Amino acid sequence: MTVDAGPRPDAGSPRAHVLQVADNDHARRVGAAAWVDRELAFGAKVFYKGWLGDDGRVEKHWIAGPEGTRRTREALRSGQLEFLDFPTLIARCEDASEGFTAGLHRIQTEELDRALAEGWPSVAMTQESPRRELADDAEVAEFARQEGGYDALVARAPLRVLCQLDTTVENEVHVFESLGVHHRHVVDTGWDVALDDGRWRLRGDLDAHVARRFGGALAGALREKSTGADLHVDLADVGFVDVACAQLLVHAARAEPECRRIVLHDPPRLLRRLLDVLQRPASLVVVDGDRS
Repeated sequence: MTVDAGPRPDAGSPRAHVLQVADNDHARRVGAAAWVDRELAFGAKVFYKGWLGDDGRVEKHWIAGPEGTRRTREALRSGQLEFLDFPTLIARCEDASEGFTAGLHRIQTEELDRALAEGWPSVAMTQESPRRELADDAEVAEFARQEGGYDALVARAPLRVLCQLDTTVENEVHVFESLGVHHRHVVDTGWDVALDDGRWRLRGDLDAHVARRFGGALAGALREKSTGADLHVDLADVGFVDVACAQLLVHAARAEPECRRIVLHDPPRLLRRLLDVLQRPASLVVVDGDRS
């Protein structure tokens, strides 16, 4: 084992399940490599699920080559990092008599329990873009149930999960729905969001380039809220919001039932002006000077 640097501060917390969004393969690899390296440095046992070439050899995967870190390559040799290719994972889940999703949850649970039994102080799991169509509501719901398995494990164990989304290999529906499923914690290009103490906290810049992805996350956050519960959005750390993202907020508020609101805390000045131009509905509330 490596020297233990102590458990990650948010290991096992609701914010330990994050979606990393990248617009190209290089950016995705850089982000994943940095995340894996940090988890290894903290002494975590890391399980990596990704796509291999036709020969199925992990040493041909980028993480085992120059693009991976030295610590990662050493961890592959020592067993601190385990790699499982997606076709093998899918075959194991499909062979399970309990069904694919239940089989996946069982594999995840077995990995976690085995690592903790071996004495690892924390566990980290990451997987590359699954390349799923998400063509209908049933498949979206199944995907949400599968991701919910991570949430259940995070709630009971010192576990951190990184889901990787490469927009160049996924269709628009998958990207939109994946942001909705992962709306509690997303790290995207130029902006991120995390659910913190019941408040949806945004950071960075929201421009036309990320508008559809922001819309997916917003739809997911609203979908999770129970009837009558307001969605509180903290914008104190947002520097810029363009008209496309402002329209998403307005349209979402107009579509909500009269009994609940979208409450914007400390929005930037430009967004306030845009909301006035777009005729902000009464269900879209602006609150100033509240950074709690």
